[in-house]
This record gives sequence, structure tokens and C-alpha cells, in this order.
Amino acid sequence: MSQTEEKGSTIPAPIDSTFCHPTSTQFKIVIQSLFSGGGTYQVQDLEGNLVLKFANASFLCCNQVVSDASGNAVVTLKTKIFSARGKCKAFRGNKKAYEPEDLLFSMEKESLLPWKRVFRIQLPGNESDEFTLSVSCWGSHLKLLHNGAVIAEGDVKRKFLLDRELIVTAKAGVDQAFVASVIVIYREWEFQGSDRLICTSGR
Repeated sequence: MSQTEEKGSTIPAPIDSTFCHPTSTQFKIVIQSLFSGGGTYQVQDLEGNLVLKFANASFLCCNQVVSDASGNAVVTLKTKIFSARGKCKAFRGNKKAYEPEDLLFSMEKESLLPWKRVFRIQLPGNESDEFTLSVSCWGSHLKLLHNGAVIAEGDVKRKFLLDRELIVTAKAGVDQAFVASVIVIYREWEFQGSDRLICTSGR
């Protein structure tokens, strides 16, 4: 795990520091149609250049592989449905079995109450760094916080009353792959009724 500095505070990069930028950056998470052939979500810069692509890993729509612009696997998301509370574990590498040291972060919903859309993300063996994803009542605005300070925000853009993309602003030194993965994890849990996802990093 790498770290970056901003205003004297160290912000860990749970997935990879190559997805961090030295200045505040905007990107968009484009929600693909089922028949677009471009995956379920695409992360693009504001010029439309591909950064990451989320695609179904199998006929099970809940299993997704995240690839970078070169097609290299970065993260794999596996969902276990029918769980009482959203929970995700992220592991380094793309393999069938993982060691305890492969764990990158874990994410779970703080409350079983459906109107409390707050997720807590923790890094293994690190009690000093805590990330929290907070979602507005209608799901149109999201905030990712590190130790209580906002480090990224996302706003949903709708077309014909349907969510089409999210415009995300990440502060300097923030792992954008981590931000995008956390947001997609939330959306998959929220809109497919899935609670548990297992993420594997391939970088």
C-alpha cells in the first residue's frame, strides 16, 4: 500500500498510487446499458478517455472484473447475495486463494436501516486511517471521507429520469481506482439488492 501527502495529512492509496494525481481531479463513472458491449461501468476522464472498465465476469451479473485502459485486470468484484448488511473485502492479486496479507481493505454498511446509507471502509491492521462513504437520502450525492475529512465527492447526472453517469471530484493524492470501486460497490449493493462483495486487485 502506498501513501500520498495532502496538507500535512497522509492519505493511503489502498489499490495503487498510479491512480493518484498531484492535483485535484475530476473524472466520471459512466453507467453502461445492458447491451452496450462496453461493460457495466466505465471510468473516464472528462475528455472521455477510458481509465477503468467494469465488466461482468460471468453470466452472473453480480461478478465483475475491473480493467485499466490497457485491458489489465485491476480489481475483481464478487457478490454474495441475501446478506443482512453490505460487506466487501478487497484482496491483492487475481488468484483463487488469498493469504491474510493480501487483504487491502474491507467495507461494510454501518446500519441495517435502509435510509442510513453510510459505509465504513477500513484498512487491515491500521486503526489510524478510516474511510467512510456517505450517500444522500435520494442517492444523488456521495461523499468519501478520510478520518472525517472529505477527499472525494460524486454527483449523479440523470437523463430521462435514469442515472447515466456520476461526476466525481477527487482531491490531490487520492486513489481514484479506490474511489470508483467503492462507489460501484455501493451502487451494486443498492440497486441489485446485493450485500457482500469480494474485491481482488490485479495491480
